Amino acid sequence: MATIPCPYKINRQSGFTLIELVMVIVILGILAATIYARWPVGMEEAAAVKEFRRAVRYAQHKAMTRQFTTAAAAWGIAVSPHQYTLRRADNTESAEAEYVNRCLNNDCNTSITAIGNAFVYFNALGEPIDTATGLPLTTDTTFTIKADDIGTNVTVRQRTGYVN
Repeated sequence: MATIPCPYKINRQSGFTLIELVMVIVILGILAATIYARWPVGMEEAAAVKEFRRAVRYAQHKAMTRQFTTAAAAWGIAVSPHQYTLRRADNTESAEAEYVNRCLNNDCNTSITAIGNAFVYFNALGEPIDTATGLPLTTDTTFTIKADDIGTNVTVRQRTGYVN
């Protein structure tokens, strides 16, 4: 027996209407604007600060594990406006090549400025010292890292050498 087609059944092509597509695009635009407004800032600077702290701690570690005979043989970190170098105070030896004239985050636009001395050297006990006298420092040494125009301070504490 032959079937009779239903007169109420309409053959339509499947797909989305123009109004549905426009609504999806509008919703995605609103979500993108919300995410952009809430996107965290200062991530590049936080990474630069973390790298610099690690470098200072590594300089302190080298001072504590290498032969420390005089203040001139102390290991430490010296900074220029956009770079840092791990080396001995008397410049007779530098750290590995990746710690010589290194830019933070491999971006030489990140600046490092020092409040006071542009360097800090450590003795065999990990204390920051005055390289002229060999005595522990009496003041903290502070460096300012600026990558995202915010500026974050990294302080090396007197006597203990604690980096925060």
